[in-house]
Amino acid sequence: MGKKSRVKTQKSGTGATASVSPKETLNLTSELLQKCSSPAPGPGKEWEEYVQIRSLVEKIRKKQKGRRIIFMGSTKITNDCR
Repeated sequence: MGKKSRVKTQKSGTGATASVSPKETLNLTSELLQKCSSPAPGPGKEWEEYVQIRSLVEKIRKKQKGRRIIFMGSTKITNDCR
């Protein structure tokens, strides 16, 4: 059996100095998913919903700014050329 993939998040050198908890990002992402999964709004409400979704996306982007994701997984390389 191979190793399962893991994801690590590291702060890059040129990012925000405040530490952002993964829970904050998870809560915003969950709120965004809920908003995007709900039924379409009634006529005339599309713009309001767009503004709310855009606001959530911007909040998530600001929290993730200066962070990079490194995927740590099994990279089993075989030499089977049969």
